Amino acid sequence: MKKGKWTTFILCTLFATGIFTADVAGARVYLDIYGKSFKKITVAVPYFKSDKADRLQTDMSDLLNKDLDLSGFFIVAPQSLLDKEFLNEGVEKQEINFGSWRSVGIELLCKGRFQLKDNEVVLEAFLYDTLDGSLMLAKRYRSRQEDWRRLVHRFADDILLTVTGDKGIMSSRVIFVGGRRNLKEIYMADIDGFNLRKITSYNSITVAPSISPTGRYIAYTSYKEGRPNLYVKDTDGSREINVDRSDGMKICSSWLNNSTLVYSHTSGRNSTIYTYNIETGEKRTIMQREGIVTSASFSPNGSKLLFVSDMFGSPQIFIRDSASGEIKRLTYYGSYNSAPSFSPKGDLITFVSKIEGAFEISVMNADGSNQRVLTNGGSLNDSPQFSPCGRYILFSSQAGGRYGLYTMLYNGENKRALKFTDGNEEQAKFAP
Repeated sequence: MKKGKWTTFILCTLFATGIFTADVAGARVYLDIYGKSFKKITVAVPYFKSDKADRLQTDMSDLLNKDLDLSGFFIVAPQSLLDKEFLNEGVEKQEINFGSWRSVGIELLCKGRFQLKDNEVVLEAFLYDTLDGSLMLAKRYRSRQEDWRRLVHRFADDILLTVTGDKGIMSSRVIFVGGRRNLKEIYMADIDGFNLRKITSYNSITVAPSISPTGRYIAYTSYKEGRPNLYVKDTDGSREINVDRSDGMKICSSWLNNSTLVYSHTSGRNSTIYTYNIETGEKRTIMQREGIVTSASFSPNGSKLLFVSDMFGSPQIFIRDSASGEIKRLTYYGSYNSAPSFSPKGDLITFVSKIEGAFEISVMNADGSNQRVLTNGGSLNDSPQFSPCGRYILFSSQAGGRYGLYTMLYNGENKRALKFTDGNEEQAKFAP
């Protein structure tokens, strides 16, 4: 059997069995993104191949370019750099002149070919290291033609997994509050702004969305009955549960597990943190104090509870050991610290800190050490949340009188604006 046919046979076998072939290159991490600094990798994405001319050839490769650029870890080569020699190449190793790619500074090369049949798109995707021509990733993706964007996002996330050891956020969805001052609803969309869906339609003020780990439930506070009551809704719209309709402000800030939410209730001079199980209806008191006790969230393993309290005057962030009940103050810098949230690995906490009159996004270690400010816009930044991989922070910021959503790396680099609607967008969280 000739070498070219043998390579094709191996890859087809791997595709058929669904094997993720990053192991071909030893599954080594090419980029240590948690180091003190890292050098971006230069990557090229030539237009995808197809058995017939189709607009998807350019649309899919252009979207992959945008995803890799958004990740913050790559320098994406412009299509204008790719001359006819590059564009005429095939997608398999023996068809590629890696020396030519190295000569123009390309370190990683993404190749793809696809077929359209019976309203389905099938993409065969490859990632190569141009230094030695090694195959880092080879995978087949399928989707309906109308879902081709999600297919490309999955490929981008797999590239991030191969290069950095963690998946990216390109396949992620977000929930957020959209609207204007007296009319706010909950929305969900893909992170690239497509597949926008309205979750609530109460023609009222609905805020503070929080989604369960599996994505089945969304909790929110709504004024649809005239006061701020707490509700939970199935994401498929099949039912809505009234969690708490008592007097006072009720806000869900996080989830303890797939069916148990964590929320704060402030009424009069007292505040209480509760857990509520959607499946059983069981409600438990976690903490109760005079004054402010809010923004509660557990560490990933459930051993620590973050919360905000004014027990020493201004709102500050505290942590409580679930076993011993011992409470420790974490924040001292800044006159106002709020909205804390753990990273998925439990090693970092992101929060909002008021510094010189501005509300900035900050981050610290889980024990309160090494506090540092990530934004410096001098405006109103709010609602920071880590991505499922822990590398990104999603937050809202007010600029030019409008609230918008942004992402950045956990160290504050690569700030990017997101856009979903024509109105204000705030209080966003990643959705499974």
